[in-house]
Amino acid sequence: MRVWAAVKSFGLPSLLLVIVAITHTSYDLIGSFYENPVRAATAWHHVLRAFPEATLLYLIVWSLIPWKPIGVRVAGSLICAGGALESFQIAACRVVYPMDQPPPKTALYTGLCDVVSGWPIYMLTVVVVLLVSLLTRPGYRDR
Repeated sequence: MRVWAAVKSFGLPSLLLVIVAITHTSYDLIGSFYENPVRAATAWHHVLRAFPEATLLYLIVWSLIPWKPIGVRVAGSLICAGGALESFQIAACRVVYPMDQPPPKTALYTGLCDVVSGWPIYMLTVVVVLLVSLLTRPGYRDR
């Protein structure tokens, strides 16, 4: 409730500006608390970058989606939410490892979340996107 009150009183552009400013200036401060501050600041930069990126992506694209037909609005909202979730997921998987150490090396077509979970999340995402695009293309139901 308080966040929505802040959005109403300051306006969405002001709130987004604060989010971006905090994200782009706080990683050096956070990194200074680690043994290797430069590596930690770089790692925190990658983690914190996901928040404004996902927020801006979702809000900009969502605002451009037409309200009617409602199916287009719902589908577009789900796609935006999926993109935001993936950005947050990447940040969360990086936080699992010590921030003043480099993350483990990954092979081709794998990511940190694959290493953390032991599941092929990278390829599962690609397969799900391809399946959804095939099943929702115009004329699919006519066959």
